[in-house]
Amino acid sequence: YDEEWIGHVSESNNNQKSPTSSGKSNTDHPLSKLLPATPDDKFIDSRCMKHKRIPHLLRDLEYIFETSGTAVKLLKSWRTPSSVQPASSGLEAMNESITPSPSFSLQNGPTNSLATYNTPTAIDFSAVWARFLRLGQGIDLQKRKVSGGHVEYENDRWLGAYGMSLNLSGTGDALSESPFSNVTFNADEQSVEAFLESAKHANREAMGNLFAAFFREIKMWLYREGLQDSGALPNSEPGESEALQRSTLHVSVSQLDESSVNQISAATGVSVAESCDVACEVGVKILPESKLALLEAALLYERSKLSSIGYCSHGVVMGDWLKVPHSPLAGDGFSFHLPLHRALARSIRCYCSAVVPTQERVQSPDRWWRLPLLDDDDDFASSDVSVSGFIFKQDNLSALVRPTHKSANLRVMWSSGPDCSPPEAQLRRSRSRMMSNLLASTKVIHSLCDHPLRCIAAAQQIDHHMWARNGSSLGGMALNYGSVPLCRSLRDLDLTMVQLSACGFNVGLGSRRVFGLLTNRFSMDGYLCDPDRRVPGNSYVRPGWVKPPRMQDPEHAELLAESFFTTVCIIVSDLPPPPPSSLNDDSVLRHSLRRELLHALAVEPRSHSEAMAAASTAVSRRDESDSGTVGIDGGSSFRAVFTEVLQSIAQQRNQGSRASSGPPLFELKPDSSNEYDPSFYHLRRTEHQHAMDNIARLRKQKLAILSKGTNSDMVLPLVSEPPVCHPRFLPSRLLLHLPPMYAAIRRYLMYALFDGSWLPPPAPEPVKPADTDAIGADAMLTVSFPGSNTSMTARREAYHRATSSMSNVSSISSSAIA
Repeated sequence: YDEEWIGHVSESNNNQKSPTSSGKSNTDHPLSKLLPATPDDKFIDSRCMKHKRIPHLLRDLEYIFETSGTAVKLLKSWRTPSSVQPASSGLEAMNESITPSPSFSLQNGPTNSLATYNTPTAIDFSAVWARFLRLGQGIDLQKRKVSGGHVEYENDRWLGAYGMSLNLSGTGDALSESPFSNVTFNADEQSVEAFLESAKHANREAMGNLFAAFFREIKMWLYREGLQDSGALPNSEPGESEALQRSTLHVSVSQLDESSVNQISAATGVSVAESCDVACEVGVKILPESKLALLEAALLYERSKLSSIGYCSHGVVMGDWLKVPHSPLAGDGFSFHLPLHRALARSIRCYCSAVVPTQERVQSPDRWWRLPLLDDDDDFASSDVSVSGFIFKQDNLSALVRPTHKSANLRVMWSSGPDCSPPEAQLRRSRSRMMSNLLASTKVIHSLCDHPLRCIAAAQQIDHHMWARNGSSLGGMALNYGSVPLCRSLRDLDLTMVQLSACGFNVGLGSRRVFGLLTNRFSMDGYLCDPDRRVPGNSYVRPGWVKPPRMQDPEHAELLAESFFTTVCIIVSDLPPPPPSSLNDDSVLRHSLRRELLHALAVEPRSHSEAMAAASTAVSRRDESDSGTVGIDGGSSFRAVFTEVLQSIAQQRNQGSRASSGPPLFELKPDSSNEYDPSFYHLRRTEHQHAMDNIARLRKQKLAILSKGTNSDMVLPLVSEPPVCHPRFLPSRLLLHLPPMYAAIRRYLMYALFDGSWLPPPAPEPVKPADTDAIGADAMLTVSFPGSNTSMTARREAYHRATSSMSNVSSISSSAIA
């Protein structure tokens, strides 16, 4: 496929005639070339992968991005001819002297056919890069074996898929980091401050174009557009390819107010349907006009609520209507490879790490932390309507996917028939296109959280041996996905997307919807909630507690609940750090190194080189190199900051007579033991077990030192204070303050208290002996439960023993409460 694509482009470049005159259409354009159908089982086994052609190409492209100013010039798009381009700023002039702007036409030669299309630029690099990342989106689909024997043949194709994902991630990291690294050139302080403002606007435009390209390409991936085969592959199982995108739309007229329904009915002349339940995997095939009117009435109702609140950031409008059922534990397929989502996450993290001066934070406290294009205000919630009275204004995210709209995305069956006047036809197109774009943007916003969350949940299930029938290859996938250092390009970026969605705003689902999605993807529906009582409606229904859904193995519920709370702790704890206030501000780098190095030393003592390798997980690739300076005067480099942090939290271990057997080791100081986090995501389960033992020993030493000469008791915190985060990601911690979260904590504590039962125990009944005079007062206090041979006294003793033993162990529930 890749050689054929390159051949088409070369032939187009050598042809002096335009595509129109030669009888060709726009299919020669790289963005018009169809991609292989997803999931693509042939691309991983192609020659370009086996002979390492793509890795060499990506490495060369990575070197190009490292040149100062190249990434910004590629990502910025001039919408005006070159003769009337705006005047270059100081920073752009300096970058122009280093890297001239790319040109797609020759002065004295044949005209490049790519420049003859009706596009502002012949090749939009951000769109081409997003299309290239889509080649690896959703490859190597995995499906849990729920029945039958174990796998007999271990397939190693996953190694090629992981290699491609990591190569794409490395090049994407260079593209995202380069725009924010071009201010570290050798210049005096006055020159740097003069160029900071121009660099900020240039980077904002460049990253906005990149965000828009990712957003549109994810929409095309969800709708399976631009593919060679629109259906499933011949060798795939029925419904396997649709499992990634299965979704339905549910709206009921009972959820709306009467005024919205009457207003839409009067404007359209169509009675509004009672409910709308349609499938929208790759669009809506046939939607009656009455159901379209119901969706418009629901939009009007949502807009009226937003207008009364007065928020410019309205959130996802159709978030409560869209349902996407999916369960890897039940056998639905998923993929560990999401290059588009992770490239978007890396770009967002790089933008949030850019320097923001203190003066700008004071002058614009409600705007400096916003993301370009994704957090821009719009007038969707305004009360203005068109002449017809029901056409709404598009929000920013719906406008992003508007260029990718196709009539097949949403087909409406009009009540008056297909024949109509030209004004009415235009009105119909406007109504259907508005609803189609809004549905597409909602699906993309849901996908930004859902697909990364599927990978996180499936990796937790594989770690708990719930996918044993699939063989050991799945264990290797989960190990590489969640372990250092590869987790920086895989699992950590998926967590960033979930955190972004939990924050809400225009591009997120909000904490309430994300919590519901977490519960569903971890198969905890009916488990982590307050128990419900069965109301007897007839003689066949017995009163009692409603049992949670049955699982294939009863032990899975406890393991999944533990994974659920662990994931919640990680989501609300390890958020992107705040941006530095100046080029000399290395506080963020110091804090990240301290947190990473402290937990690495909590597991075991390490040498200087081992400690540096562990600490490098918390920094970017540029910070790792000695040449990547933080200050403009060659300030603190990564090695200098690392040495200072290591001396502050660690001490050299006394090796005694074996001092000459190896390099000196550094161990954690007792004073730093309180900063240990039992849910730190860069340590695995076994490493946390070793760390807890070491932390308990260090805390005893600290207490012995502090209480020397006194008899006062001291209490050390079980969980440390969460680190400071970027203001854009701060609302994600609202997950801890939701009523469903309190219900989940209550249910799990009840499960731990009543011997592993997900249902409350029956009401106690006092024992009524025949001769009460012959029995002492202590026996009268004995209470028994129906169906149990254990008395209340024995249960109390067991409870006290359990609580006393649990006080010495860091509990996941206690971590979530903190």
